[in-house]
Amino acid sequence: MSAGLPGLLVPGTDPDVAASYAAAIERARDAVFGFEEDVVIVDIETTGFDPARDRVIEIAAAAMRGPEVLDTFHTLVDPGCAIPPEIVRLTGITDDEVSGAPAPDAAASSLASFVDGRDVVAHNAPFDRGFLERLAGGGRFPGEWIDTLQLALIAFPRLSSHRLRDLAEAFGGEAPSHRAPDDVRALGTVWRAVLCGLDDLGPALLGRLAALAPGAKWPARTVLTHLAAGGRASAFDLADARRARAGTERAAALADADDLECACPEPDRIAAEFSPDGIAGRMYPGYEHRREQAQMARAVTEAFSGGTCVAVEAGTGVGKSLAYLVPAARFALLNSVGVGIATKTNALMDQLVYGELPALCQVLDEPLRFVALKGYEHYLCLRKLDRLAASLDDADPETAGAVAALLAWVAQSTWGDFAAANVHLRRELKSEVTASVADCTRKRCRYYPNLCYVHGARRRASSAHVVVTNHALLFRDVVADGGILPPIRHWIVDEAHAAESEARKQLSMECSRLELSVVLGALGGGRSGLIDTLRKQASTFSDADRPALISALAEMERAVTEGSTLAASLFEFVHDVRAEGEDAGYDTSEVRIDAAIRDGSVWGTVSRVGRSLAMRLEAMLAAGRRLVTLLEAAGQSGVEVRADLAGLLTRVASQHIALVTVLEGEASEYVYHLTVDRRPQGRADRLAASRLDVGEALAEDFFPRVRSAVFTSATIAAGDDFAHFATAVGLDRLGEARWNAVRLPSSYDFERQMAVFVPTDLLVPGASAYLGRLETLLFELHLAMNGSVLTLFTNRRDMDHLYRVLAPRLANEGLGLLVQSRGVSAKRLRDEFLADERISLFATKSFWEGFDARGDTLRCVVVPKLPFGNVRDPLTREREERYGKAAWERFYLPEAVIELKQAAGRLIRSSTDRGCLVIADPRVLVKGYGRSFLAALPVDDVERLDSERVIEEVSRRFGPGAGA
Repeated sequence: MSAGLPGLLVPGTDPDVAASYAAAIERARDAVFGFEEDVVIVDIETTGFDPARDRVIEIAAAAMRGPEVLDTFHTLVDPGCAIPPEIVRLTGITDDEVSGAPAPDAAASSLASFVDGRDVVAHNAPFDRGFLERLAGGGRFPGEWIDTLQLALIAFPRLSSHRLRDLAEAFGGEAPSHRAPDDVRALGTVWRAVLCGLDDLGPALLGRLAALAPGAKWPARTVLTHLAAGGRASAFDLADARRARAGTERAAALADADDLECACPEPDRIAAEFSPDGIAGRMYPGYEHRREQAQMARAVTEAFSGGTCVAVEAGTGVGKSLAYLVPAARFALLNSVGVGIATKTNALMDQLVYGELPALCQVLDEPLRFVALKGYEHYLCLRKLDRLAASLDDADPETAGAVAALLAWVAQSTWGDFAAANVHLRRELKSEVTASVADCTRKRCRYYPNLCYVHGARRRASSAHVVVTNHALLFRDVVADGGILPPIRHWIVDEAHAAESEARKQLSMECSRLELSVVLGALGGGRSGLIDTLRKQASTFSDADRPALISALAEMERAVTEGSTLAASLFEFVHDVRAEGEDAGYDTSEVRIDAAIRDGSVWGTVSRVGRSLAMRLEAMLAAGRRLVTLLEAAGQSGVEVRADLAGLLTRVASQHIALVTVLEGEASEYVYHLTVDRRPQGRADRLAASRLDVGEALAEDFFPRVRSAVFTSATIAAGDDFAHFATAVGLDRLGEARWNAVRLPSSYDFERQMAVFVPTDLLVPGASAYLGRLETLLFELHLAMNGSVLTLFTNRRDMDHLYRVLAPRLANEGLGLLVQSRGVSAKRLRDEFLADERISLFATKSFWEGFDARGDTLRCVVVPKLPFGNVRDPLTREREERYGKAAWERFYLPEAVIELKQAAGRLIRSSTDRGCLVIADPRVLVKGYGRSFLAALPVDDVERLDSERVIEEVSRRFGPGAGA
């Protein structure tokens, strides 16, 4: 196995699949499949991504026959314009180098002559094709354009990335360099590996894939068909594939801890496991005892033993996960009960399920069963996937390729959620293949229960000692009054700083333009809608039932047509709602629906149209219920369409409840608000009712169902004070005897590893020259650090302005700057930032927490403005109205303090990291509340210097070569 392959495998990949991927490396060197003669590998370098606007600057190609390279082609191209600086940095190609090279059309014509009608192989072929066919003219490339990116997704669905660079590293190819000849050589190796990977899928599955979308022109079909013909094919059946992969593993369900008198390990014995001779030492050779880790394990054990709750703030480096896993495992095994762990992020779930829990199992003296469990929408529905694959007909190549990749993923994945499949689906397509509560046919489904990704996982969870889930599913189970998760009475909520936010999301409701559009479109939607499907089936109904069916369909269609018109009108009127002080300059804005708005004439119109829409939704539900009854009478032949109808009706009912709740506005437990989306074609408009007091709801519905709950995070206290967190999650309603708080310092030496600087000569945010001064500081800081700076903004407008000004200035200094713009993948930004120490990043909310960058990839974090929430946020306004001035101390200030602690936590992620935090907001020094922020930071010595001195100190102590 190559050095690059293991790190690219999705965690949880079955050993036989990993072995087959590794074998492809060797097979690729000399395997001959008998059909891949005369293909041409092509790669281009360009000035950008748009064929209509950007230009080609380099072309390379290689003619191949099997593993043999027959001939090569290469030319630089004069684009007739200056090459952008970022492209020069990426490729190394300069204006001087391309001067005198062939013009783009001439170069493309030369390539066409080299290709000579043969099939072209390219990675992300539509990109290369878009440029080259535009330049060379129609018909110059008559062969197929075979996309190795799409084929790699099918051949190796258990890889986390299918970028050319990653595939080349995984399969032993030459590393791409963003130079066309190098990338062609790399792609030649990848192409051979992809053919081997496809061949390993077997002729039955290959035949099924080749038969997808028979009416579509799909270049991948040629390759799949040839490979399928190379073996003896039998009919492919998805259920058989699942049965072969999932097997028949079963275990008896564990007892409900409420039915037992549970014993508990002694806290001293658990603490002793955190020594070189204990469990921790056996798990990790070279383990060093950390007093704080043992203290946390003791606190968790005492909570289990006493049936109490505990909030544990454990600083970075304590090793929280192991500190709760050991007592959880010991308690679960001792009593044969389940313990639950709820996390916020998939990254931590993966760390637990694929890292620490397997390592823990290796050193325990009895088998420990554990399972990861998420909500329905995280899993593929095999019934829906099989049906979609059979109905593609003339689907576009992108859709055909995505469905093919999903079928291959199922064939290679025993368990796992949809996030493990590196397939990007459009929203509409995703809803066609993901599971949902509403349209699950349960016992009527051929995959239920053991072959189903959802129900199979849930069955395994009922017999698991440790169930790892996410905050969303935990709190959804609370809302549903149980029944989603096994009856778990002992919970550990990690990343607990995010628990209130996720609980509020699950306890809230919304009526949205997008959801109504999707649901009503699926019901009506012309020939593709469910109503039309049912109308076509009318002939199969009895003479007695057919009139009732046609009548119900007509009523449903009428309600859908009128409802679609009213929904569009409703949200147009919603756009006219304005709140005092609202900033209409943003793409989207949130407005609290207060008494003043409800008394206004605009809201009167919204209310009238909304109530008319509610009536049409009620009519849909009534007609839908009659249709469900008729379909039930039709028996097994109506199972599929009845499940689809039930799912859509559930979504209609959800929209109806939310709409009526907001329009009435009478439930005092909610804050009512709306979102206006001003973007062209934007569909994020919504009316919402959000739960105001999450803690009250959890005190009523969560804590009475559990015996103990451990909440832990690196940042849940505002300084030393847990009062805000206790209120947020309802601990303060339990009484002092039922809960306590423990604050454990970090195991890292922050005084040595980290410095905090506050420039003393900056202006208060909002002052007229504030942004100019901040621009100067940021420019000098980036030069001093030579990259690796993360600037965390609370204001997107300031961020975008400073990016536009600073990006070209930094580019002239050879430094790259990324920005978290709308529509850009946060994961892609993370990957780019971590890949190059000379790149810096401007980012907003999602990078304030959970962003883990070790070593020199992140050495400086800048906070331009203290992270106070938006004063116009509906939740903030509602709190101010209800609690008056007390809302500042109770909510606004502690939330900002915790947010700053999160930002500081991005910096030091290991015992060898070094870095600095720059707080560019003078209010932290001149306002009384500034002491709360400074006291919460992990260092005591905050350095107050003017900007020039800050730059000097940052450069001397943390810049390139510092400490060498």
